[in-house]
Amino acid sequence: MSFERFNLRSNPFRMTPAVNESEIIWAGFPEIKSKFENRIKRSMRIPNSSLILNWGEYGSGKTHAARYFGKQDVLDDLATQIGESPPFFILINLPKGKNPPLETFVSIVDKISISDIREEFEEKIEEIDGFIDRITDNLHIGNVLKAIFSDLDTTTLKRYLYGLSSAKEMKDLAEHYDIVRKLSPDSDYSQLTAGLFSCLTYSKEFYSCVLLWIDEFEDIAILSNVNIEKTNNFLRELLDNTPNNLLVFLNLTQTAMVNVSDLGQYLSEAVKSRIKERIPFEIPSQVDFIQYLTELLDEYRLNHQAESPSLFPFADEATVRSILQELGNVSLRRLNEAFSLLLELADFDEKIPIDLEYFTANKTEIIGWKD
Repeated sequence: MSFERFNLRSNPFRMTPAVNESEIIWAGFPEIKSKFENRIKRSMRIPNSSLILNWGEYGSGKTHAARYFGKQDVLDDLATQIGESPPFFILINLPKGKNPPLETFVSIVDKISISDIREEFEEKIEEIDGFIDRITDNLHIGNVLKAIFSDLDTTTLKRYLYGLSSAKEMKDLAEHYDIVRKLSPDSDYSQLTAGLFSCLTYSKEFYSCVLLWIDEFEDIAILSNVNIEKTNNFLRELLDNTPNNLLVFLNLTQTAMVNVSDLGQYLSEAVKSRIKERIPFEIPSQVDFIQYLTELLDEYRLNHQAESPSLFPFADEATVRSILQELGNVSLRRLNEAFSLLLELADFDEKIPIDLEYFTANKTEIIGWKD
């Protein structure tokens, strides 16, 4: 659908977070953006590890924040501002299966290109091997870490990390790389993940820190008590074994089952005590949304030289405020849904500008969910 009549390249109101990096932009909400920027820059500069909780209602923008701050150009810009190398970014969803430590480990490995890491660290292999000897006294974990940076075939390595090695492959790994057993205890996954994160940032030459973002953390409420404990143990051991250069964000959606005040049921004291900051995603006020709307429309303008009000194709700010009054206190996603549908209806009806009379005539269809 074309939105040229509105001087827009496409519909700017997304129902779900964008995946394509070119479509992921930040509009409005400068305070939240600043909190993330400062926390990430602090982790790039200061060699410690932190756990940050992001919480808010469904559709408040937590996943969007994760994808925006995972963009390489955004991370590169933040790193340039403070003269550091950029973070190594990984975004995963909280595992919901029968073995959270294994599934978390696999999700992380899925996001890592072994060949790219080896290419970057090619001239540092001897230093890395020496560093590995200093950070772990577990010979098995140390040998696996060294194999990651070695000439071991990447497919064979990935099969081992996923627990899929054949008997012949295990024999070859034992003979050539001193890897004599498969990864099995829960602590293996956290220790190996921590060791790899430490290697990636050991000199801060290539990566200043690892930024691990875990989305949908509220799903911890549907896990069994055993798996809740396993998830907590993995997080605790990961932070304990990566004392430097690790920043973990947990996205928590407030639900009937989980609120911030209920976290004690799902997070152990050992993990809760490691939460350094909480970043709330509040219900947007009218002022918040109008600033968001202005910046969002500006990002999607086809012709910035065209003389039109900042809120065009909406008639004026009074119209927008009246629409927001009708919508009430709802999440950013609900606001996007309503304005998206209003824009599409106006495009179909060739209605320019979109005024309060047009919204009122279509109100039942746009916000029928309120009835």
